[in-house]
Amino acid sequence: MSAAARKRQLFLDSTIFDLQPDGGISRYWYELVSNLALRYTDWDLTLFADPNTSNNFGRKLLEVTSDLPNVQRRDYVPKQSGRFFGPRLSDSYKGFLWHSSYYRVPGRLTIPQVCTVHDFIYQRYFSGAVAWLHSRKMRLAIMRAQQIICPSESTKRELLGFYPHIDDSRCHVVYHGVSAAFRQAGGTGPNPAPAAYALFVGSRARYKNFRLTVLSVKLVPDLHLYIVGGRTLSSDEILLLNSHLAGRYRVFESPTDDMLRDLYQSATALAYLSRCEGFGFPPLEAMACGCPVIATGASSIPEVVGDAAILLTSEDPMVVAAALRAVQSPERRSQLMALGIQRAQRFSWDRAVDETVLAYERALQ
Repeated sequence: MSAAARKRQLFLDSTIFDLQPDGGISRYWYELVSNLALRYTDWDLTLFADPNTSNNFGRKLLEVTSDLPNVQRRDYVPKQSGRFFGPRLSDSYKGFLWHSSYYRVPGRLTIPQVCTVHDFIYQRYFSGAVAWLHSRKMRLAIMRAQQIICPSESTKRELLGFYPHIDDSRCHVVYHGVSAAFRQAGGTGPNPAPAAYALFVGSRARYKNFRLTVLSVKLVPDLHLYIVGGRTLSSDEILLLNSHLAGRYRVFESPTDDMLRDLYQSATALAYLSRCEGFGFPPLEAMACGCPVIATGASSIPEVVGDAAILLTSEDPMVVAAALRAVQSPERRSQLMALGIQRAQRFSWDRAVDETVLAYERALQ
């Protein structure tokens, strides 16, 4: 048998790149695909994506893999059912494996599948038609998958709670890694001198506790708030900020990784007060950059930060403000920086990809 005949075939459905310009799941998918392409050359990778959307940061970064001999790109323009179903693959693809970035299944039922369950935020914090549609799509992907990957023990517990009939042996915890950009030495940040600042990174959905963050920073007069990523500020968010932090906030809508690294390194702390996370990239990135982390002790966050962060059990702005003041102490700051850097070293994309490939191999058995 030739080397080409022995190669295993993997379809990677990049639908997440069509659904968001940035975010944790896009980060995960970019790192998975790029590391597979570079390290697992005994697999042939076929990437499906809609050519009509190109503003996703992960998709742009993956352009550098265009010359890899084991990577093939295939355009897929979804029809009305495209959020549910990928391309209808013919019987000639027998022995191939399908892995979608966001719960899309192939049109052909017989192809083996791996599903990554990212979180259960829609089930817990959303309602109406959108939540119902998302839950139905997610259920379809979970039920069809031979193997299921969860990014934390917390997410796996939720999975088995929502789907108690699923065989535990099908479910595997594979922690994400920290990207190389956040392990490098950086600069001093975009605004090192005028004021100390706390960071808020990512979506400002209700469960992320953006309002709590604003009210907490307000109580620390010498502290500013830097808001990174997420969508453009809404009129309500602007009103909130101008009412409580007028002249004390800045917004960075789409920073590069290098800019974000510098923001982490110059920050007083990352305030990550989310009530629910499937994993939580910002605390890990912050720790890797030597940025103290203040976070809630909810869902997966303790699995990521361990004892290297200040974990809060209260959503009282005064409690959060006290933690923000505490990290301004040079001694406490140095302690958290050292613990965070050490903790972040436990999370490796090499290990995450190796464990993902083990799930692929189980699915093909």
